[in-house]
Amino acid sequence: NKFNKYLLYAGGEIVLVVIGILIALSINNANENDKLRQKEITLLTEMGQNLTVDLLDLEYNIKGNTSRTLANETVLAALTSRTPMHDSLKGHYGGIFGNFQLSENAAAWATLKSVGLDLISNDSLRNTITNLYTVKYEYLENVESGVDDSYQWNIMYPQILEHINIEQLWISAEPVDHEELMDNRKFQETLKMNLFMRKYVQTMYSNLYENINKVLNQIENHIQTLTK
Repeated sequence: NKFNKYLLYAGGEIVLVVIGILIALSINNANENDKLRQKEITLLTEMGQNLTVDLLDLEYNIKGNTSRTLANETVLAALTSRTPMHDSLKGHYGGIFGNFQLSENAAAWATLKSVGLDLISNDSLRNTITNLYTVKYEYLENVESGVDDSYQWNIMYPQILEHINIEQLWISAEPVDHEELMDNRKFQETLKMNLFMRKYVQTMYSNLYENINKVLNQIENHIQTLTK
């Protein structure tokens, strides 16, 4: 009987020890999860701030690119319709050259890559963020720097040097011979291609602006879920 009581007592002690260990592990895991979620919230908050700054940059680029588009359209229309030179065209001649580039704020994205993408506990949000930075941002950068920037300096600028007297860049300029440009096919085709580039880049800016807003909404909703 004493031996049976001892076994029962020992078994009870073992059960209590196991339960204590499990409780300690559970508390430890909960603490670790809390730390991870807080780290996730901090990083997503920073990313939201980065993306908000990018939106402001995009708004500036969209506005500026709209002005460049109008300038090219106005000058091209004046040449093709053989409209005589007048002072109002100077501002448009001054604005036909130049492009814009997004100054990406990717500090939070760099941090996320260094700590591991799996820090983002929402699969859909993680995939959306990854697509934004590795596909949409990179493609825009390639178009801006690899295509548009190259066109401006290698194609547009030589035409500017040859045919335009710049009084103040992006403000006012006057053609060397406005009438001659009415029959200058190379200059007009250069403007047409530049117009295509301006409209294509504008579409990319608008789409990216929309995508960033969607990501910001997802981030905000996920943070609210984590803080409940």
